[in-house]
Amino acid sequence: MNIAPNEKSSPVARDVDVRGFVYALEPVRQRQQWRLDKLMSALGRAQQALRDTEVRIDQVQAMHDEQARSAGLALQQRMDPRTHRHALGFLTHLRDQHTQLEVLRQEQLVEKDRLRKECMALQLRLDGMTQHKEDALTTYADEVRQRNSNEQDRDWLARSAVARSRTIEAAR
Repeated sequence: MNIAPNEKSSPVARDVDVRGFVYALEPVRQRQQWRLDKLMSALGRAQQALRDTEVRIDQVQAMHDEQARSAGLALQQRMDPRTHRHALGFLTHLRDQHTQLEVLRQEQLVEKDRLRKECMALQLRLDGMTQHKEDALTTYADEVRQRNSNEQDRDWLARSAVARSRTIEAAR
């Protein structure tokens, strides 16, 4: 495709009209870019889910600590055994919830790392395609310069032949 106005063109190609340049792999490069954008979005969602889980872990831990403190104080005040058993059951529930959240957190960390690695690999491929496009543009610019130079040489030769023939005719 043609180079979009917002894309940087190669400094080598600034002196050449590159409107005729068509990069054959542009559809592939564009699909790779879209895929990278999609992966980056998924990575952002994974990071947000991980942060949410960590906040929830902190909340459960705070509730557990507060409940354990309350149960300890109530034990000193000779709490009703049934109420104490209920408080211990709630503490067990909070501990189980904390364990489940930790497992979820580990799964989310693995997923985040997988997405990050996939993004990095795709970014490397995309950078390679971008470099290839710049190289193709440089080659195109060199070809255009060569054609322009050849055309200028032909024009000069034609003008010099005409000028020589006029000089010869004027000398006769």
